[in-house]
Parts: sequence; C-alpha cells; structure tokens
Amino acid sequence: MAYYESKANRNGVPLSVQYILIHLREKSRRSHLHYHEYAELLFGISGSARVIVGEKNFELSEGTMVLIYPNEPHDVVFAGEESCYHVVKFLPQVLLSGEQSYPEYAYAFLLMEQMRERRICFSRGELEDTDVPEIFCGMRREWENQRFGYELSLRADVTRLFLYVLRRWREDQEDLTEEFFLSAKSELIRRAVAYVQVHYADLSEEETAEACGVSPAYLSRTFKKGMGASFSAYVTGVRLRESRRLLLTTDESVTDIAQTVGFSTSAYFIARFRERYGVTPHRYRTVGKGE
Repeated sequence: MAYYESKANRNGVPLSVQYILIHLREKSRRSHLHYHEYAELLFGISGSARVIVGEKNFELSEGTMVLIYPNEPHDVVFAGEESCYHVVKFLPQVLLSGEQSYPEYAYAFLLMEQMRERRICFSRGELEDTDVPEIFCGMRREWENQRFGYELSLRADVTRLFLYVLRRWREDQEDLTEEFFLSAKSELIRRAVAYVQVHYADLSEEETAEACGVSPAYLSRTFKKGMGASFSAYVTGVRLRESRRLLLTTDESVTDIAQTVGFSTSAYFIARFRERYGVTPHRYRTVGKGE
C-alpha cells in the first residue's frame, strides 16, 4: 500500500523546493510506494535504478531524467547495480507568481492536472547537449552551501527544468492547445476547474455553470475551446486519476472506490478505467503494489 509523505522542512521551515542526493547501493527492501504534494524530477548520475510510477516502470540511468507528477504513487528501487541520482522535489505552485498571466497559470496547470498521458522519461541522448545536467549540479551546490538567497536560485532552476519538459511536450504534441494558453475566457475556466477539484465526486455541468455564474451551454463551449476536451471528459479524467490513487493507497473495494469518486456503477467505472489505462482496476492495484 502506498503511504502519504508529508511536506518537507528545513530548520523548521516548510519547503517548496527540496534537493536530495541519493546513493542506492543494494536491494534491501521491497518497493514502498509513496506519494506527496510535490512534483519530482530525478536525474541519473551513475549506475541504474528502476523507477516505479503507479503500475509502470522506467529505467533511471546516467544522464536520463524522469518526471513524477504530484500525488502519483511511486518509488525508486535497486536494479542490480549501485546507482546515484539527483532528486528535486517542488510544489507546482512555485511555477506561479503572485501576478502571473494566464499562460503562466496554464503551464503550471499542465503539471498539476495531468489532463493527458504525457512523456515523463527523457533520454540521455536528448539531454546531453542541454543545460539540464548542469542545472541539477547547480541546485546541489545551492542546496549544500545555503548561500544568501539560495531559495530563489532553487526556484529559478525548477522553472528552467520544467521549461525544458514543457518544450519537449510541445514538440511531442503539436496540438498542445494554443487556445488553452491564450483563451480570453481563462478566468471562467480557472473557476470551473477549481470547482471540479472540490466537487468532482458529485457534480453536474449545470451545477458547475451555476457556481461560475454562466449558462451550461456557455460553460460547455468555453471549456471545450479552452481545454481541448469536453467538460464531462475532464471530470471523468479527474475521477479516474483519483481512483488510481485510492487503488494504491487504500484497501477499499473497487465498488467502493467507484462510488467514492463519482461513478454510477462499478461496471461503468471498470470499463472507463480499462479504456483509459489498458488494464482493469484490480490489475492496476495488483501490479502497482507489487503483489
């Protein structure tokens, strides 16, 4: 079962960005999946390790990078040889300024919302001629030396790393909705998304439109144009994402989880889960927990 890892702190101060240097020397335990509010970037220095993200596995070797979304159950385990790697954990909110433009909010939104399945593993070949390796090394120096203002340096470096990820996503997916970033109705989308995050288990498009002060038809058109997906598809995605977390972090039955996240029947839930992830909820739980 995956467990929740609380926010880190340093000298009693909660951290929005944390750097960790990991040496993984031997196979000393089974996988212990955990999750937290931080996004995480791993960069291999030497050797090779296995990164478990939900039910999937990725190799973390010298010069490769793996992104882990917030609240995604994960672990890194020994893969037969000693390995060393950088870990940078950051709250998605560090990508936002107090007076950010909507495009800036939209970039962070891609990390927080996981609207689509996007690439999270980046090879040595595509990283070796970039600034990414040096950014990780610079973050290590800032973290260890704690020079005046190092927190700002860490925040700036996180933004540079995520900018690399964003641009790779854009190259992979040319239709990464420009409308989403430039929508004139951005504030309505922001309010609707915030409402869904709280009420996803028991809501309708009509209720959400009322909460946002617009008609259902107007919300539907605006949401589709700005998000590149219908309102109902977005809500279903949020419910499925939460169901994945519950499958790995609780012992609730599939039927109970289906009801908890807002599906009308367990059969419908299972069908949508299989359609989205290619496995049944039971199989996802079995593989994800290493059972």
